[in-house]
Amino acid sequence: MAEMPMNAQGLTRRGLLRRGGLLAALAVSAPTLLAACGDGKSAAVPAVGDKVGGALNFLSWEGYDLTGSQKMKAWQGAKSVKVNPTYISTSDDILAKIKSGSSVGYDLITYYQAYGPLYSKQPLEIIEPLDLAHIPNAAKLFPFFREGDAAAKFWNIEGKQWGIPMFWSATTLDYRTDRMPKPESWLDLLKPEFKGKIGWVPDATAAFTLGGRILGFDVPNYTQDQFKQIVDLLRRFRGQIKGFAPSFGDLTNQLVSGEVIASFAGWSTVALWAGDKGAKVESIIPKEGTYTSCDAWAVPKTTRNRDTTYAWVNEALSPEVQAETAVALGTGVTSPEAVKLLPAKQQKLYPYDNLDEFFTRAPVFGFPDKGRSGIVQHEEWLSEWSNIQGGA
Repeated sequence: MAEMPMNAQGLTRRGLLRRGGLLAALAVSAPTLLAACGDGKSAAVPAVGDKVGGALNFLSWEGYDLTGSQKMKAWQGAKSVKVNPTYISTSDDILAKIKSGSSVGYDLITYYQAYGPLYSKQPLEIIEPLDLAHIPNAAKLFPFFREGDAAAKFWNIEGKQWGIPMFWSATTLDYRTDRMPKPESWLDLLKPEFKGKIGWVPDATAAFTLGGRILGFDVPNYTQDQFKQIVDLLRRFRGQIKGFAPSFGDLTNQLVSGEVIASFAGWSTVALWAGDKGAKVESIIPKEGTYTSCDAWAVPKTTRNRDTTYAWVNEALSPEVQAETAVALGTGVTSPEAVKLLPAKQQKLYPYDNLDEFFTRAPVFGFPDKGRSGIVQHEEWLSEWSNIQGGA
């Protein structure tokens, strides 16, 4: 989930999240990208120095440049660092701008976990491996974000560190506790009495990921028969809503007003926002489970100020900056020390004392295995989603 807040309940990354067209574009753009992004050899870890200062050209979501952190603003002033942001409206914008040959020379980007294997390898390989010796705060993150299967798949790929997680959140079922019983299953939202009372922020990847979780399939690698079952299920949920909410800020307002009493594919922060407006909303993970989205810092090959970029990312990972950013953006933190600095209601957003168990209920997923026989590809998700969203 462009999309990080201009204000907390208006324009949010989660509210407008679109992770779509990149994979569809790869089929036609790969030869050009191969020429633009490298010679096929494995990328080397670059040299990093300590000349911190000057311009840092930032390419990512609005808010990810940490304008909500006073600590980061003070650091930038002390180090004479000026962040020049270019905000994106879709994940596709990053690839397009990096490969365009722009004279800007972008120093820092982020990527949603599923793009890690694409951005770090040919024919794309638009990012460079990181020297963690110059980002010491990366060693202080929760183990989940540093080691294990998820880290090896999305951030530390084939023994090299390509991204450092910072922004994450789980998809939840949000419901008015004073208007309906606590749901046990996502399928409870399909009961006839809830028709027209369910909210939903449209997102193709979210919908098909969650649909697979509900039906107990091997997310995200669906057979044609499984994909058909997911499509049928999503159409049933589509039949429960009057219309999609443009953003999670809008969804929050719908819950507060009582226009809707529960959400499909919601967001845990919605309960905090609704509570601030006096509504009794709880965000839960039903028995079928859910999934987590996570964005990571990465350094593109276009960087011209690597020393400053590394120092800035290291400061971004400090507990103080993480805590301020989590409050501003409604995301989780990746550092145990940052948890201690969060307000009480933010600390309760996720079970930080047992994240390993939490991520078994809400794993991070990639895109379908590219080219795998019998598996429905992400492009087909996007194509079918346009029909579902339109009510077809």
